[in-house]
Amino acid sequence: MILIYRLSKFVVLFAAIFIASTIPTSAESKPSGKMLQAIRLNHTHYFMGTQVVTFTPNSLRVDNTAQLGFSLVAKAPDWKVTIFRRDDKTYFTEDLKVFQDTGLLSDLLIGRKERAILDRPLRTSTMMLNGFKIERLTSPWTTMKFMKLDGVASPSIEKILYAMYKLPTNGGIPISYTGTHGTADFITGMQDNGRREMNLDTGKIERVSVTPSFFSVPSGFRRAASIRDVVSGHTNRQKSEAVQIMLDK
Repeated sequence: MILIYRLSKFVVLFAAIFIASTIPTSAESKPSGKMLQAIRLNHTHYFMGTQVVTFTPNSLRVDNTAQLGFSLVAKAPDWKVTIFRRDDKTYFTEDLKVFQDTGLLSDLLIGRKERAILDRPLRTSTMMLNGFKIERLTSPWTTMKFMKLDGVASPSIEKILYAMYKLPTNGGIPISYTGTHGTADFITGMQDNGRREMNLDTGKIERVSVTPSFFSVPSGFRRAASIRDVVSGHTNRQKSEAVQIMLDK
């Protein structure tokens, strides 16, 4: 009887352990979200400063890591452009066509250059950067590098980056652009004729994994009066009245 009793206790204990092992824990019962494979660039723009650009073929996010501190998101199918900022918890959305016309900042601050490099003579070549094939264009006045879309990014992403940077893209993802000044500097009035200047540079290109929500505005944000209100930010405007010029078209 004692033996049967002990055996029955063992069977019950074993069954309890087996059943418990088949019940998923709370962490296991919550399926992880589908991850998207994306390409990330570390950009430095001559006016906006450092920016992290992350994109898939159907979505884009830009995070300004300098003083402006805004984020931009857009994705298929409508490609509406939304600017938001976490400090103010504000956002503003507009159609891609409208964004193409205005960009983020006034043309007085960022002069719009032609979309394509048409210099003559112009030398074309290719290079590798962090494992990515890059197109390179050089002339006596210009040096430009860009990544062809070739399925890695939608043409809408090129349109957004051109409207934002107002620098040549040659129909691709801009990597770097060095131009030569032909007139006096707008801000200082100094004669910069002939001086070469790095307008855009890329420190690193890498592949990353992100969640689909990475390309959406966080919940709980309120709509601002204009896109430039979000770009400049309430805190930045309090620090310097000069930022107010960013609100002018």
